[in-house]
Formats: sequence, C-alpha cells, structure tokens
Amino acid sequence: MIFLILTMIFLILIGVRIAYALGISTLLYIILYTDISIMAVGQLVTLGSDSLIMVALPFFLLAGELMNAGGITNRLVRFAMALIGKISGGLSFVVILTNMIMAAISGAAIASGAAVGSVMIPSMERAGYEKGYAGAVNAAAATIGPVIPPSIGFIIFASVSNASIGKLFVAGTIPGILLGLSMVILSFILSKKRDYPKGPKRNRIELFQSFKSASWSLMMPVIIIGGIMGGIVTATEAGVLAVMYGLFISLFVYRSISLSELPSILARTARQTARIMLIIACAAAFGWIISREIDPQFFVDGFLLFSEQKGVFLLVVIVIILLLGMVMEGGSIMIILTPLLLPILQKFNIDLVHFGVIFQLAIMVGLLTPPIGILLFVISGAGNITVNDILKEIWPFYIVLLLVLFLCVYVPEIPLYLVNILESRLE
Repeated sequence: MIFLILTMIFLILIGVRIAYALGISTLLYIILYTDISIMAVGQLVTLGSDSLIMVALPFFLLAGELMNAGGITNRLVRFAMALIGKISGGLSFVVILTNMIMAAISGAAIASGAAVGSVMIPSMERAGYEKGYAGAVNAAAATIGPVIPPSIGFIIFASVSNASIGKLFVAGTIPGILLGLSMVILSFILSKKRDYPKGPKRNRIELFQSFKSASWSLMMPVIIIGGIMGGIVTATEAGVLAVMYGLFISLFVYRSISLSELPSILARTARQTARIMLIIACAAAFGWIISREIDPQFFVDGFLLFSEQKGVFLLVVIVIILLLGMVMEGGSIMIILTPLLLPILQKFNIDLVHFGVIFQLAIMVGLLTPPIGILLFVISGAGNITVNDILKEIWPFYIVLLLVLFLCVYVPEIPLYLVNILESRLE
C-alpha cells in the first residue's frame, strides 16, 4: 500500500499528469504485489466512468462553454458595476458578484477564475488597486464556482456515494451565498482601511441598459436552480435545458457565435469531458485497490480508536483533504477517499448530502493552499501576477473560507435548510 501511494506521489512530483500517475501506480502495484490479472485495470477504469449520474457532466460543461463564448462575462461585469455603484472598493464587489452569477452557469472554479480574472484584474490595477490584492480577491471569489449549483464536484461525489445530485445542488446554495457575503464584508473592511477607490456613480440609465444586456444570461441560473428546486427537472435534464438555452441566446439573441464556431466549442467541451472522465476513471481504479487492501472495519476502528466524537472525525477529514488538495485534483480526492469514509459516515450517522457540501468546501480551500493550489496559478496567468504577490494578500480570504467551512461542518442546518424544506420535490 505504501508503494502504491509513494509511486503516485513521485509521478506527480516529476510532472506526470494526475490521471496517468494514478493509472500507472495502480498498474505497477497490481503487477508487483497482487495475483490479479492486469486485464482488471482496464475493467476497473471502464467501471470507474460507467455511471448514469455522470451523464450530467458534459451538458453543464457545454452550457458553460456556450455562455463564455457568447460574451457572458463582459455583460455580467458591466451589470455588476452598474448595480454596485459608488462604494469604496466597488470593483472588489463586482468580482465577487460576477463570480457568484458565473458559478450558477459554469459550476467550475478554474473556468470562472480565468474568465472573470482576465477581465477584472487589469481593470482593478488601472483603477489603483494593488496587483496582489486584485489577484487574491479574484482567486478567492472563484472558489464559489463549484459550491453554488450546478457543481461538477457535486456530480462526481454523487457518482461515488450514490447521494442525490438534486439535494447536493440545493444544499450548496446557502453555503455559496455565505461565501460571497463573507468575502464582500472582508473586501469592504480592507477597502476602507486601504482607501481603495470608489466605483462609478450609479446611473439609472446604465443600470437599466446593462440589466437589459445581461438579462438573458441571468436567466440561466433561474432555469438550472429553479428547475431543480421546483422539482420540474432532474439535474441531468437541467443540464440539457441549459445547453439548449445557451445555444438559443448565443446564436439568435446575442448573435455572438456562429454555426461555424460550434465545432470548436464542442471540441473544447469534449476535451474537458475526456480529461475529467480520465481522471475519474483512473482514480476509481486507484481507490478500488486501496479499498481492497484496507479492511473498512479496520479503518473504522482506527478512527474510533483516535476519537469517538463526530466533530473530531470531521476535523481530521478536513485536514486530510487540505493536505491532499496541495498535490491532487479535487475529483480524484473525492473518488479515492469517499469509499473509505462511507462506513465511518454511517457509523457517526452523518448525512451524505451534508458531508458532500463539506467535502466540496474543503477542496475549494485546497485550491488556494500553497505551494500547488491550482487557482493561484490560474489567476497568476490570467492577470499576469506572480504567485508570491497573490500569497501576500490571500490569507484574510483564506481565513474567511475556513470560517464558512467550519460553520457548515458544525452547524449542518445551514447546508441542509433548503434540502429539508424542498425534500419532497428533489430526486
């Protein structure tokens, strides 16, 4: 087992892609330490991606690609700037608000971070904001993406744990809003302290025009979240509706893409889907080996020996996720850890939906954890900022993320509030 984990870590450190590192380490372990046929690797990889729940994945990815290609980011930024108006540090709030809206469309932190960051970081720098602060607020706000539905992370967790995607989507709504509000409060305090410039004075005509321009884009979250919460559609069906809506407004309303551009958009979506599915498939094989070699009851007894308190268990799991998040991709962490943790979750009577939200929030904190927090590098590239400059400013936002995470851990009513109200309508 030590050979399996050390091989995987070594391959990642020398630059091997995460999917190949997981697959190669699994194959080598099977050859050297088991009597299992190497043909089993192919079967495990195939089974790892053979999930009906994963059908939703490419639809939401395609919807995000369509909306990004359709010029949604600039329209949302313009609307957010007109809405917020003359407030100290106003561009910080624009970043956060835009990311919250983008979260309800793309469901991915990296996509939101790159799209919004490439527009807002230069704007903030020209307005007089410190470059490191501009990068930090953009990186932190991007973590909202996979928490507010739709969320690629929730789809992956549901495929491994058999939790309800609909309930996970709904459960992420309040924590996602809390993340946004807490960052707004922090940004306001920092902006006042540092005397950051105010935004442009609110103009009713500009507000109306920007809202009119962005209104079609703003309907996308209503279709996705409203459809699922209202029990009208399943998560997969909401993804299909989002694609159809995205095609309609991009081709016929905004006319920002042409039919000739669709093949390249579909190709990008296919590459994204293939990359994620390959990671999921190889991580499933890796996780199966770990589950096979470690007796689940032994794992449960080990945790209970350490502590029989649910709160302590959740704290330990969060620390493990943060450490893994420094070197691994979030979906891989979910697929590897979830099968091992399920027996303990049952032992402590922890709600799967509640745990799924905690898991996703912890992974988001991991995306900002140095030295390899991937969002740090994404924002660095999008805004032409050094990672060190971002790190100097990121720590207050990091603390806010941790506070929201622990609030959701120890007050489960927060993520589960809407789920309990709408339970009869959710799948």
